[in-house]
Amino acid sequence: MKKWIVASVLFGAFLLTLPQVTQAQDRIRALKVAFITDKLKLTPEESEKFWPVYNQYEAEHKRIRQKYRPDQDINTLSDQEVERAMLDRFEMEEELIKLKRDYFQRMKGFMAVRKIALLQRSEQEFNKELLRRVQEARGKK
Repeated sequence: MKKWIVASVLFGAFLLTLPQVTQAQDRIRALKVAFITDKLKLTPEESEKFWPVYNQYEAEHKRIRQKYRPDQDINTLSDQEVERAMLDRFEMEEELIKLKRDYFQRMKGFMAVRKIALLQRSEQEFNKELLRRVQEARGKK
């Protein structure tokens, strides 16, 4: 009986944190949209075409990465399992390169190649800035 009570309390606490996580994700997403739009200097017409395509790209990118996410710590695997994990990693990278090429071709239809080239740098800059802010916020606590 005690186990059920503890499990219920923990589950309830988990459910209470879900809205906070969703709000944080929504805020990060909004910051990313503003950051990339500014860095690429997207016109309203480009933004209207770019963001649906970019959102599809991000969803597909996430799906591929999750598909190849290792189930175990590499230190607990046999040599054969480590080799399989490495080969899987190469397959994942090949799929991601194919994905990037596909979306590059799609975006070329409505956006300057220079802006597409700046996209990866802008994503990296955003991630660095986000990490800096998180570290800064943790330091204040």
